[in-house]
Amino acid sequence: MTDHENEPLPDEERPRRGADPAEDSPGTDPSTGKTTAPSAGQAARRGPSRAADDPHQDDRAPSHKVMAVGTIVVLVIALVVGFAAYAINSIQPSTRSASPVASSTWKLELPVQIGDYTRDPNAAASPSTQAGSTVISATYSKGGKDSAVILMSRPQADLKKFMSEAGMTSVTQQELSDRSGTALCGVDADHNDTGCVVLQESTAVLAMGLQDQSRQDLADLAQQIGIQAAGSK
Repeated sequence: MTDHENEPLPDEERPRRGADPAEDSPGTDPSTGKTTAPSAGQAARRGPSRAADDPHQDDRAPSHKVMAVGTIVVLVIALVVGFAAYAINSIQPSTRSASPVASSTWKLELPVQIGDYTRDPNAAASPSTQAGSTVISATYSKGGKDSAVILMSRPQADLKKFMSEAGMTSVTQQELSDRSGTALCGVDADHNDTGCVVLQESTAVLAMGLQDQSRQDLADLAQQIGIQAAGSK
């Protein structure tokens, strides 16, 4: 053996300890003659793929505010469609004079605060009138989190019909805590949120929970909203 053969290899030519050169680059499998894919080790050293750098690949769950806006839009659309269908079906000639629908005399306006629930006073929605009904809604927060969507609609007289037109399912009665009456509670089929409605004179007051509140809590909240709104004539 010559001295030249005993010379140490340069660092760049010396194989890494414990590493298989086949891991670092694709090659040809001698047994099959097919080109092999890069190994996991090589892929890891190349860094994350372009898809991983795409911010759209890491979509986050929608926030409660987005859910609240979606709930409001769905409810308003459902109510408008329901009222329009009712108005079309009710336009029929009759010799009998229709009984006037009792209307609330107080201003249709949602209070800024009710108990621990508050809404942004600078984001008050204006009432909208369509298909013979006037609707107003707002999102209320509790403890810094969007917690409820409150919707008022007038004139209303039949809460079962109202809940059906709002797309609520599993509707049942819920006695109010002060035993002054009952609310109707159901589940929004689109967002799986629970909501309860009470009738304040001829105005339906609907409280939709965004934080898994109980039916009892939502029924009482709807009642308190209605009483406070009616008292601010």
